[in-house]
Amino acid sequence: MSHERALILRQATSGESFLKLDILTPSDGAFLCLKRISKKRIEQVAPDLFDTATLQLEPSKQGGARFVSDYELITRRQNIGRSYHSLCHASDYCALLARNAPNMTDTELLFKLAERSLDAFASGKAAEVVHLKSIYLLLKGEGYPIRESWWPNLRADARAQVQELINSPAPQQTANNSRTNCEQIISGLYRWMERETDLVQP
Repeated sequence: MSHERALILRQATSGESFLKLDILTPSDGAFLCLKRISKKRIEQVAPDLFDTATLQLEPSKQGGARFVSDYELITRRQNIGRSYHSLCHASDYCALLARNAPNMTDTELLFKLAERSLDAFASGKAAEVVHLKSIYLLLKGEGYPIRESWWPNLRADARAQVQELINSPAPQQTANNSRTNCEQIISGLYRWMERETDLVQP
C-alpha cells in the first residue's frame, strides 16, 4: 500500500464497477489505476478530471494493476470545464502527458510543470497560450531539439510571436487574430512532434 500525490490526467468508466484513472505522480510518473465506483448515494469525494489529490493505492493480488482505496482531494480545478475552449486545450495537453509520461524520466519536474500548467488553465488565462507554453517547456525539458529543429522553420512573424508568448506570463485573453495564430502554431508544433520525435499523439 502506498500514498501518492497525483494529478488526474484522464478518466473513463470501466464496466459498471470501476473508474479508470490515468494519473501522474512525482515519484512514479504516469500510470493507470482503478477506483471502484461507490454504490452509496453519497460518496465523500469522487475523482474529477484535472484534480490534484492524495491517493492511497493498493496493488492487485493478480497482475500489475493498482487500485485506489482512498481519495483525498487537494485541489479541484472545475473552472477549466466552465469554458469549452479551455477544456479542449487542457484535455489535449493532459492526453499528451497520459500517452507519453510513462516513458519520461524526470517525473518530479514533469509533475511540477503539469501542475503549474493546470493551475494556469484553471485561473482563466488564455488557454491556447498556456497550451503552447506547456508543450514547449515539456519538449525542452525532455531534451528534444525544439530550438534547433522546430524554431528555425517558423516564419519570422511567428518566431517573434512565439518568443513573446514563451517569455511573458500568459494573458487573460487574446485578440481573435492572435488566438487563431497561436492555435496554428500549436498545430504545427504537434505536426513537428509527429515527424521528429518518438512521442505518441493524444
